[in-house]
Amino acid sequence: MAFDFDSIANWGPLLNSALSGVVSKDLRAEMCRPELASIGDEIDVLLTRTDPARLTEATRAWLRTQRVIAYHGSRLSEAEIASILANGLRPLIPHERQARLQAILSQHPGWPSVESQFDCVVRETANGKFGRREGEAHLTLSRGALLTAFNHYLIEGSEFDHAVAIQLLGRDAEPLLKANRLPILFTVAVPGDHALEVTERRTPAGEMSGLVRRVLEYWAHWLHDPTLEPGAQHLDFGLIFYDIIPADWVVAQTPIDEAKLLPFY
Repeated sequence: MAFDFDSIANWGPLLNSALSGVVSKDLRAEMCRPELASIGDEIDVLLTRTDPARLTEATRAWLRTQRVIAYHGSRLSEAEIASILANGLRPLIPHERQARLQAILSQHPGWPSVESQFDCVVRETANGKFGRREGEAHLTLSRGALLTAFNHYLIEGSEFDHAVAIQLLGRDAEPLLKANRLPILFTVAVPGDHALEVTERRTPAGEMSGLVRRVLEYWAHWLHDPTLEPGAQHLDFGLIFYDIIPADWVVAQTPIDEAKLLPFY
């Protein structure tokens, strides 16, 4: 079975069943109280009226039975798309991108004046000047959020490439990065145990991981408001991998109409 965060009308009833031994019908009915108006209010009630350890473990057990659907968006050439489909999503290794990025930026008329700075800017960017990405491959939980609040990945492409280009050449470099590249959205089905592993990597023992908490927050609010659309909430929650995301986890690739990618502010 597949857990697609934005499709709560599909997975909400399944989680109802999975948590029936922990969350009573009466307690689920209490989630409809009018004063519980915001996402996050209801989970506070759940945690005070249930055994948090049992609630966490029951949710984890359910997630292990799922393929957790996550998304990766970028702007890529046909060759780059084919490489991902054949070889998987690779963590960012700056030196592997350096020659290709230099070939692109060298087409800019201002390149000769900044060429000597290129290696230094690549190192600084890789080392976290704009947020560490080296050695990481990122997926996000909400398709809707990726297409709206975080659609700059689809508009601009690689965050690393964009940061290097802008530092060296300014916004004038953007057309070079976009040339012969189209917005593409990859759908990735992550086995539930792997999804839990990556989100619990830095979670202290005995505490609820970010993935479990988000699932419970939105499920509890859905009990309050069955019209809830998680994809419209602009959730910023990702899965960070330090190894290649296998090609056989990539279950779909969807070209995105660039005309519909409006800058989000």
